[in-house]
Amino acid sequence: MGIIVLLTIGTIASAVSGVARGIRWLSNVNMVLALALAVFFFVVGPTAFILNVIPGVLMDYVGEMPDMLGASMAEGPAMQTFLSSWTTFYWAWWVSWAPFVGVFVAKISRGRTIRQFVLGALFIPASVIIAAFTVIGGTTIWLQRERGAIAPDGTAASMPAPAEIFWTVLDQFPGARLIAPLVMVMLAIFFITTADSASLVNSQLSQRGAPRPNRLVTAFWALCMAGIAVVMLLTGGDTALTGLQNLITVTALPFSVVIVLMAVALYRELRHDPQALREQYERAALQKAVRHGIEDHGDDFTLAVEPVPTGSQYAVGAEFDSTAAEVTDWYRRTDEDGNPVDYDYATGEYLEEDDRRG
Repeated sequence: MGIIVLLTIGTIASAVSGVARGIRWLSNVNMVLALALAVFFFVVGPTAFILNVIPGVLMDYVGEMPDMLGASMAEGPAMQTFLSSWTTFYWAWWVSWAPFVGVFVAKISRGRTIRQFVLGALFIPASVIIAAFTVIGGTTIWLQRERGAIAPDGTAASMPAPAEIFWTVLDQFPGARLIAPLVMVMLAIFFITTADSASLVNSQLSQRGAPRPNRLVTAFWALCMAGIAVVMLLTGGDTALTGLQNLITVTALPFSVVIVLMAVALYRELRHDPQALREQYERAALQKAVRHGIEDHGDDFTLAVEPVPTGSQYAVGAEFDSTAAEVTDWYRRTDEDGNPVDYDYATGEYLEEDDRRG
């Protein structure tokens, strides 16, 4: 109960301060701590073994991906147990989180190009996660092979509980007593940044998508999540998490439909992007110009860009303004608070806050 209260206080303080301040500050702190933890395992642990295992892990992952994606319950009891306890549950977990997380990621990514989003929000985080699992997982494998420190009798039955394996690995290295408190702080910050983004999104959705939701409403949603955690803790005990996992697996199905509809909506929106529209008019203009040239001059003609009378059969985009607000506002870059970021057409760069002030 005390831990929930402390984390809730941190969540409220971070969420009401906004994305530009509390959430970003905590996220940056956690990135530094996570990087320091990875460097600690890499340097103190089996450095040579980790360097050798990284390319092998990547190749195995790519090579086994078809079999992993094709795994089904029809392959026997062992596969049924594995899929039920790991794959299916985590797929459902990610699916049920996707719409809500997508709102938050869209909020902090507005105005970025699709290429920037894929690189910064998908590719780089995925690479960091793969590296982290390889470093810590590879260290665990090495400790078991060399010392038998994880499962003393070499069987899965003697392994620690999943929540305890990390601490078992950490105890094998010098400085564990100094690193353990930092890890606990990092875990707390991870929880706070997740909870404050959730409360912020819920606050926005309950206020018709307000870019700057009321702070009291944001704090209310943080308290609601804390209240749910307390109720589950008091009523469910050790079985509460299992029940929650089963509920998430069941409720993920309608969310998967929502994600499909979101993908369709994204495709339709991208078709109205100014660049996409200009490409459509480009093809139409060339087709009409070539047809006009052949009709009037046969095969001996050249193309020229010039205004045409409104309503002409060769006019392209006469009734379309690619700079109109309804076309450009939805993708205009904004800062963390939703304020538009000015663009310097002379340099081709977005102006930072100091430049705007100057």
